[in-house]
Amino acid sequence: MTTADTLKEIEELQQRCEQYEGITLKLNWDMLRLPAGTGGVEWLVTYEEELLVGFIGLYNIGGDMEVCGMVRPGYRRRGIFSSLWQRAQTLISRSKIKTLLLNTPAASASGTAYLKTLQLEFSHAEFQMKWDGAAKNRGASEASSAAGNVMLRPARADETPVLIAFDCDGFNMTEEDAAETYTQLELEGSQEHIIIEMNGQPAGKMRLWSEDNETWIYGLTVDKNLRGLGIGRSALMQTIEREQRNYNGVNLEVALDNPNALKLYESCGFVILNQQDYYRAAL
Repeated sequence: MTTADTLKEIEELQQRCEQYEGITLKLNWDMLRLPAGTGGVEWLVTYEEELLVGFIGLYNIGGDMEVCGMVRPGYRRRGIFSSLWQRAQTLISRSKIKTLLLNTPAASASGTAYLKTLQLEFSHAEFQMKWDGAAKNRGASEASSAAGNVMLRPARADETPVLIAFDCDGFNMTEEDAAETYTQLELEGSQEHIIIEMNGQPAGKMRLWSEDNETWIYGLTVDKNLRGLGIGRSALMQTIEREQRNYNGVNLEVALDNPNALKLYESCGFVILNQQDYYRAAL
């Protein structure tokens, strides 16, 4: 069986689990499809009578590791995920990571119940949001003082240091972790790095990833000295307009403890679809 065949089986298992519980699993397919050995993700699977029944993925993201897994309905409470988690310890122990996070959809009763059996500490939660055309006029009365001066353009190859600096400033990342993230993203090759300009000067950045007529916005940040001018709002609305022309849905994620960003996204017409919970494991 080829890797492509296994990935198809993982996708089928994901769909089965999501339909059964009415949830959305965060499997980071942009990373999952990377060639083996590129350092972005490692995964383990379990079969019973040639049927894929269990999966666990270990995702290295900027010095942290995120873990997401699933077990086929009808095969649960048989120790399948516990066995996968035990096998994963060897991979985790040889990884140089600062934080280990296990992820589960908040609406997954089975995932939440299992994680409560482990020695974990709740870390944070994120909303997954999608732009809703019916809500697009919510922020219409909130004019952006910078709107006419904001332009989006692809980042040049020599502007990676600029992108790294924005990530360090906006997300409290170390330069080393931010640089590692961009090295990994270059391997993926399916990301669009966007520079947000105001009056011709870099004022922020974001990253876009599109697949199956759905576009995800990641890493949107604006220079701390230029916030409050509507730059982020203008960048969001320009991106929505572009993706509409391409017949793509627009999605993003926001931490629950970031009320300012949540308010901005809702005012631009984004609505909450799912919540993902993250639990920190001791290293």
